[in-house]
Amino acid sequence: MFVVLFAAVMLFYAGCGNKSYDTVKKTDENKSGEFGWKDGISASDIPDFPVKGFIGGKEVQFAYINFEKWRGSNDNVINFSLVKPEQNCGFIENYEGFTLLNKGSEIKQGPFLKAKFADDPKTFTASFKQAGNKSAETWNCALEIESMNDKTVKGRIALFFNDASKSWVAGRFEAVLCNN
Repeated sequence: MFVVLFAAVMLFYAGCGNKSYDTVKKTDENKSGEFGWKDGISASDIPDFPVKGFIGGKEVQFAYINFEKWRGSNDNVINFSLVKPEQNCGFIENYEGFTLLNKGSEIKQGPFLKAKFADDPKTFTASFKQAGNKSAETWNCALEIESMNDKTVKGRIALFFNDASKSWVAGRFEAVLCNN
C-alpha cells in the first residue's frame, strides 16, 4: 500500500512540474511578441501597427494627428488628439492627448531618440493631457519621421511616460501638416 501511495504522489508532483514548465514557457513566448511600456527604448522597439495609446491605464483612440510648424518661434509639434477640430489645423477646445514638442527647432525627417527617462531631452518636451490635467512626468521616445510633404507627415513613434499608470503612444502615424 505504501508503494502505491508513494508512486501516486510522485506521479502527481511529476505532472505538476511539467504543467508549471509549460505555463512558464508559454508565458515567455507570449511576452516576447508583445509590445509594452519600458525604459531603455531604441528605434527597433517602435511597433509596426497603427498608432494607439494608453492614458490613465485606459486605451485611447486618436481622432486627429497633426504636425505643427510654427513660423515665428520655429517650434515643431506633433499632437495626437482624442478630439478632431472643426477644421484641419484648427484650435481644439478641451484638448486631450499626447504632445511632442521641439522648442525653437525643427523635427526633421529621420530618427530622434531619447532612450531613457533620465536622458537629457535638450530642446524637446513631451506631455499628455487628460481631463484638463497636463502631465509633468519624465518620458522617453523613439521617433522616425519617414516622409514629409506640403500636406502630410508620415512616421513611427514609441513615446512612454514614467507615470503611475504607464501612459504611452506608439505605432505608425500620418499627420496633417499645419504651417502656423
